[in-house]
Amino acid sequence: MMYAYFPGCSAHSTGISYTNSYSYVALAAGIELAEIPNWNCCGASAAHAESDLLGDALPARSLALSEEAFGHAPILAPCAGCYLHLKTATAHAQENDEVRIQLEHIIDRPWSASAYVANGLEPFLPAEAQERLAQRVCLPLDGLKVACYYGCALLRPTEVCNFDDDEQPHTMEDLVALSGASPIEWNFKNECCGASHQISVPKTGRTMIRRILENAAANGADAIACACPLCMLNLDMREAEINAARAKEGLPPLDIPIYYFTELLAASMGAPTSKSGINRHFHPAGNLHERALAVWNKQRAAEKEAEEAAKSVKETQRKARAATRAAKAKSGTKPETNATKEVIA
Repeated sequence: MMYAYFPGCSAHSTGISYTNSYSYVALAAGIELAEIPNWNCCGASAAHAESDLLGDALPARSLALSEEAFGHAPILAPCAGCYLHLKTATAHAQENDEVRIQLEHIIDRPWSASAYVANGLEPFLPAEAQERLAQRVCLPLDGLKVACYYGCALLRPTEVCNFDDDEQPHTMEDLVALSGASPIEWNFKNECCGASHQISVPKTGRTMIRRILENAAANGADAIACACPLCMLNLDMREAEINAARAKEGLPPLDIPIYYFTELLAASMGAPTSKSGINRHFHPAGNLHERALAVWNKQRAAEKEAEEAAKSVKETQRKARAATRAAKAKSGTKPETNATKEVIA
């Protein structure tokens, strides 16, 4: 399957780990990425704050360039923010032809707004793609409990995104499970990370991030997976600040590395860190397999302890029955058998 690929501005900067791991996993899944020539910034949140029309015109130009180069091929935007802006501009143009014509005039090129815009998860949904990925897994992340974090841009507004269940999504969980990791259920998978609030109202932004990290930890997560460079940056970079705040409150530090879902998949396929990207994080994340092994060993030790405890209980019960029989034999009382019980009954 070929996609017209819209990298977005973070692809070769803060989101380089996503770019590298995504390319690696896409190749393994048989997905071809053809970069849109001369694409431009989608405008992010800043353009929409200035003007709704500018907010649509910036993505419309890249979408029109994709049509010129690749016809009506589906367009892939792995960054959740870029995806939402490209998807929104397309929806506005499809809903109102006057808007589409006005945008054509602004960008100075024809645009039919007919190409499908896909987020970073969608190319891996077909069974064939998942089968290819499963076949490549050679270092499964067994025992690693992962909280899959969607944020808000992948799911809302629902009338624009129309992707998965906006309250109980499962797509990322299905993909992460291919790596051998175990996705967990938790309460903040679709909560906003605060996005640009980290700059404009940092106190509010930190509170939002802290709630996400602490809820993941409370539900037993060893790691968090995401599909958005901004979410990744906020969660990964701010964990140290959250831990500093927790230390002042006498609370232990959190130790939850943040990964792109493609990093987990790439690592499970044996990709070197230069390809998986896990050596470029703020919070230590490079010892992924060691973490998975430690979790597995901990679980196995707990299972063994439970087995030994069960054996101990059975042995205690056996000894108690033997002592009872011995005491009755010594007193001349005939031990009670099942047959005796039935007669008495």
